[in-house]
Amino acid sequence: MEVVKSYSVYLNTREANYGDSNNCTFLFTTPLVLTNTNNRFRISTPMVELPYSFSQLNLNNQILPYSWYSATNGTYTSSITFPEGNYNITQLIQAIIDLLVADILLLGTSTGITSSNFNITYSSTTGKTSFQLTGLAYTATILLNLNTVGFVIGTMFGFIQNTQVAFGTYTTGVPVTVYNLLTSPNKVMVNPITSVFIRSESLKFESNYEAVVRNIVGSGFNFQNSDIVCKIPVNTLPNSIIYTRSDQKAIISNKEIGELNLYVSDNLSPTFSLDLQGLNYGIYFLFEEVTMPQLNQYKDKLPNVLEIPRDLLEERKRLIDDLKMQKDELEKEIEQKKSLV
Repeated sequence: MEVVKSYSVYLNTREANYGDSNNCTFLFTTPLVLTNTNNRFRISTPMVELPYSFSQLNLNNQILPYSWYSATNGTYTSSITFPEGNYNITQLIQAIIDLLVADILLLGTSTGITSSNFNITYSSTTGKTSFQLTGLAYTATILLNLNTVGFVIGTMFGFIQNTQVAFGTYTTGVPVTVYNLLTSPNKVMVNPITSVFIRSESLKFESNYEAVVRNIVGSGFNFQNSDIVCKIPVNTLPNSIIYTRSDQKAIISNKEIGELNLYVSDNLSPTFSLDLQGLNYGIYFLFEEVTMPQLNQYKDKLPNVLEIPRDLLEERKRLIDDLKMQKDELEKEIEQKKSLV
């Protein structure tokens, strides 16, 4: 593809015409228009400066459903909501203990549960967490539901996504299988947001897909067309700036670009708009108008021919010279016969 024309566009979300840094729209004073409708725009984002101002636990993943089972205090199903923010594993352990104690006490003071009844620890050697209930005068079990919204918090503690795990004092007849000590099978991951995606509803990508999986039920594949403009790995600490450079390019089918919508999501949920807490980011776009190769290009040309050996070429030349000499002799004989007549 040959580049016909290129446009460098520097944007900062504070200059957007509509919205905020989470989801905004720019209106171009001079629209970008293809000089030839057979051409295409090719886009890339050579440079992005994004603030790490978002929270790992946020409005989309801060809820953890759970159930309480006790022959003395009955069965209780509820959920706890972690304060939005960023946590290390020690802070996360203390938060879940405080939240569970406060919520279980809503059952009534007869539970008598306190933070000292929770033995939740983290091993720096294995990178795993362990959960245990101790010191209660009655048998009890806590079941953590890590399905749907709870899977992110489960991942942070080292548990497998979309499962149910229980811990407490062993009791026969409890509706779930429980253990005296519950240890996470995986290492903890207190920063599950490992990348940020800048997306656009304005750009029409021709071959940009995500979540490409084989269709188990039917035949073929499921292709979900993507609106991802660029992927930004989270490789720094909170409250700093994430700098990223990319040479990845994508073809879009827009003939004209007069406005540009940008919104931000994370690797956990493509539909959730990530909250940058009011801070803006800068992005450098490169729009290139490129020619597209014709579908029948080179089809009227012969494929590459193997090189003819030198001796065959010399033999052909010798034969041609011999034929030419025979021709000359025959023409002379004909002329001679004509002169005798």
